[in-house]
Amino acid sequence: MRYSKLENELQLIMLLADSVGYTAIELSKLMNISRRQIYYLLDFIKSAGFILFKKDNKFHIDRRSLFFTKLSQTLQFTDDELHTIYNILLMSDNSSDMVSQLRAKLDRTYNFSESVNSTTWKNHINKVKIITNAIKNKKMLRFVDYSSPHSHSVTNRVVEPFLLMNNNQDVRCHEIETRTNKTFRLNRIQHIETLNTQWIYECYHRQVFTDIFMFSSETHSNVKLRLGQLAYNIFVEEYPHGAKYLSPISEQDWLLNIEVCDFRGLGRFVLGLYLDIDILENDAFKAYIQKMLKAYSMKK
Repeated sequence: MRYSKLENELQLIMLLADSVGYTAIELSKLMNISRRQIYYLLDFIKSAGFILFKKDNKFHIDRRSLFFTKLSQTLQFTDDELHTIYNILLMSDNSSDMVSQLRAKLDRTYNFSESVNSTTWKNHINKVKIITNAIKNKKMLRFVDYSSPHSHSVTNRVVEPFLLMNNNQDVRCHEIETRTNKTFRLNRIQHIETLNTQWIYECYHRQVFTDIFMFSSETHSNVKLRLGQLAYNIFVEEYPHGAKYLSPISEQDWLLNIEVCDFRGLGRFVLGLYLDIDILENDAFKAYIQKMLKAYSMKK
């Protein structure tokens, strides 16, 4: 009995995923069950968090429903993830037939080799290899002629690299001279030298956290918000990777439980939709929003 009910639930979800939609009578005929059972299953789908639309007596499920968003994230690779996989394969041993087959398969599908064959990209791959080996062996590196846009200087930096980030575009390091953790862009490094010196400041290494608004920090804060239907829809559209932080409270309300490095990213979202959002937890974030609203009201 339970398996039959589950089969009906799954079949209805598959049918309603079609944007054309079906009436209750059509669903009843397609599934060979009564209309009363159809309405019972529709109530179940709504209570499970699916966004159910009805137009001209036809029902369909919004593909932005949390279930589909999470399913898509689980089954599909993002562009950044595919590039990372391809980069790892490029750095692997060429003697492996399986590695060669996987590289060829990815290249046939996504045509990565056009960019990979450039001199700039080969130089980048070489930097990644050196940094990867240094992290593995806990060795210090010297970044020769590192161009810093912040200090407007080109200098050498001696570092302890401990984390490659952002599809191998950045590396997190502990800089010896300043005794601080910093993020360095690989394309700003002219050349990398491996030093015959082991790490000595590993206890100070801290991984950086990047939130969905692309703010980064070694520390982050938890914020809980109640989103109405409009705020929920816009959040899912603008930040699809943030769907995992959402859970339904009721048919029209959603809980956003999220970690942020800086209030500015989430603050922009809240200020734009403040009538459809309640701040449930984090007094510091409440104070930030109040400060922004006050500052705006005082503008001439």
